[in-house]
Amino acid sequence: AITFTNKAAGEMKERIRRMLDFSGVFPWVSTFHSFCLRMLRKHISELGFSNDFAVFDSQDQLVLVKQCMKAAQVSTDAFPPKSILNHISGFKNDFVLPEQLDLDTMSYGNQMKAAELYLPYQAALKSNNALDFDDLLSFTAKLFQQVPSLREYYDRKFQHILVDEFQDTNAVQYELVRLLSRDTNNICVVGDPDQSIYSWRHADPSNLTDFQSTFNETKIVTLDQSYRSTQIILEAADSVIGNNDERMEKNLWTENDRGSRITVAEAYNEEEEARLVLQATVELQEKHGIDRNEIAVMYRVNAQSRAFEVTC
Repeated sequence: AITFTNKAAGEMKERIRRMLDFSGVFPWVSTFHSFCLRMLRKHISELGFSNDFAVFDSQDQLVLVKQCMKAAQVSTDAFPPKSILNHISGFKNDFVLPEQLDLDTMSYGNQMKAAELYLPYQAALKSNNALDFDDLLSFTAKLFQQVPSLREYYDRKFQHILVDEFQDTNAVQYELVRLLSRDTNNICVVGDPDQSIYSWRHADPSNLTDFQSTFNETKIVTLDQSYRSTQIILEAADSVIGNNDERMEKNLWTENDRGSRITVAEAYNEEEEARLVLQATVELQEKHGIDRNEIAVMYRVNAQSRAFEVTC
């Protein structure tokens, strides 16, 4: 069972322990990265690394890429090292190896320079017997591709594969799942392409929408009942989400009350916005008897809190 955060994985493990009696081996329940780290600790020697490899954090990566840039006489002023690392991370999340890059398809700039530095950066990691965080995924996928007997062993071992939040998987995560379920084909994924929020780390919601074309005899179970929202919230959300391209159709419904109509207020500036919000909270308290502890104000970035704090 694969999920996206250690907290979620821990919760899943605890629930499984309470629900089932295991006299044998406990199921593997983890994040993608934890799963791959566990796999590589056993088998990375197949790729020419020692099993006691280090995993470089962001600061280690920054030092290393600066060294590579200095050796290649690339200016860190003209090409910011963090931007170079972000592009290299993008290549890895798209499961594009250094030898697969086509420089002719790239425009000049940080991405082009990152493509040129990708190979020496990987060589520097190997000389340190180290991987970065993204390598955990790409190296595991490469391991299963290059060592068929190993892939077949784990395909037989994992008779059932469960993946949560599948709309937020990227290319290398999708390839891992595909490789591990090629023979048994017993795979269950949960997700909603309308809730994909990780495009910045190359998440591809088409992994979910195109699932049926990759995995034969797919059965779709639509979980269309909402237990949290009122019906009017669902209708408003659906009227916006309904404009998304290539979405999987669903009609959300609830047994909850229809609820109050949504109010949209346009403010002249942030001070007026804060006053409108404060006025709304006062009305909720005085007219409807709602305690302030039951009122939440949400804003997009922390910088927006200043106007609310001053006004309140």
